[in-house]
Parts: sequence; C-alpha cells; structure tokens
Amino acid sequence: MIQVLDKKFRKLFSENEIRIQVERLASEIKADLGDKRPLFVAVLNGAFVFAADLMRALDFPCEISFVKQRSYQGMESSGKLTQVLGLDSDIKGRHVVIVEDIVDSGLTMYHLREQLLQQQPASLRIACCTFKPEALKCPLKLDYVGFEVSTLFLVGYGLDYDGFGRNLKDIYVLAE
Repeated sequence: MIQVLDKKFRKLFSENEIRIQVERLASEIKADLGDKRPLFVAVLNGAFVFAADLMRALDFPCEISFVKQRSYQGMESSGKLTQVLGLDSDIKGRHVVIVEDIVDSGLTMYHLREQLLQQQPASLRIACCTFKPEALKCPLKLDYVGFEVSTLFLVGYGLDYDGFGRNLKDIYVLAE
C-alpha cells in the first residue's frame, strides 16, 4: 500500500508485468510497421514513461514527437479538451502511432485522432498502456493495448493524481 497525496493505493501491475506488456506491444508494432519508418506521437504528460519504454523496445527506424492535451482535473475528467502543445511534425503520408498512457472515456483520443486524420497520414493507429473498456463513451478502435482495467482510478508509470505519482515504477489502483 502506498499513499499519494490524500489517497491510498495498492499495487495492480508490477514493473516486470509492465515490461512484459511493453515488449509484447513493441513486437506487435514491429510486425505491422517495422518496415514503414513510423512516427510515434506521444500524449503528454502521462504517456512519457510508456513512450520512452516503448521506443527503447523498438529495434527498427522510427521517430517520436509529442502533443499535450488536458482533460483531467483531480480524479475526474472535465469533459473539456484543451490543447496545450500541438504536433510539430508533418504527418501527411506517414504511418503514425498515437501513444497514450490510458484510454478512459476515449474522448481525448477520439478528438486527437480526428485532428490527426485531417492531416492525411498513410495510416493512424493507437497504442495505450491501459484501457478502461467499461468507461468508453465513443467509438474508438485501439490497435495496441497493454492492460485492460476496470474503471477504478490508477496512478504510477506516468499516471498521476493531481500531478503526483507519475514516477512510481508500478501501476497502482485506488484502495477502496
């Protein structure tokens, strides 16, 4: 059991379990895109840890860029999407993989996907470390999923609670 700010969390996935999933995802991505020099678009802040580990697990030519969008406040989604940092790469004709720490309602990913599709990539896929299928509120196809989880609140491995807990090596779930 750990504490982040005023909440207690228990371990859900260990560092080793996460590593195994990242390696599996890297293998799947290589099978699909290993000869296409893809561009990975990581969503800050949460995806930076997952994106770094995923990039290190890929053994073929690829690039990474970052976008920053905000929809969470505390433990709740605000329902509003704010773009803080936009994409600085031309993706027309490129094979693009969005890298996200967690897909919850899916609204952030849905809107980002729509924005990127307007730039005419050759293909657009989504890789996420964690996915809450019960919380999904829009049609969204995820191509690479590390873990499917319940709707409980998570922290660690890039996931945060009011900005804290991102540095934890394991993924923790809110202890109820």
